[in-house]
Amino acid sequence: MNATKEVILSAGTVGTTQLLQLSGIGNSSDLGHIRIGTIINNPDVGNNLSDHILIPNVFEVSAVNGSTLDGVLRDPIQMNSSMAQWIQNRTGILANSVANNYGFFRFPENSTIFETTPDPASGSKSPHWEMIFSVSSYMYLFYSPRI
Repeated sequence: MNATKEVILSAGTVGTTQLLQLSGIGNSSDLGHIRIGTIINNPDVGNNLSDHILIPNVFEVSAVNGSTLDGVLRDPIQMNSSMAQWIQNRTGILANSVANNYGFFRFPENSTIFETTPDPASGSKSPHWEMIFSVSSYMYLFYSPRI
């Protein structure tokens, strides 16, 4: 089968870069060093890739009338009911994202970190860090057994 329109390659943050480079799309100098023929010379592929760290600040709150997701995630009956509601109507507590509020921030241009480290952001208005607020135990969402 041949593609008749554009093809989107997506394999995650690191995997997409590797997939593009193995396909010959990337910095021709880098590709040449590993004997991959360049189809498209694009020095930006994989350039300035940085890790997206997570530093959780976990705290406990007093939930009022099940106002957090924790009770639903821990109770198979509630979870199954919530899942059925989402599947049928695309509504309910599971229609929400893992987090309820996001904030993106930049360090000031005159931050001392830039005296020793180049700015890793992709542009002058791109954020350096992100804050995520959730009404559930964030780690529980990822490491709990699936129902």
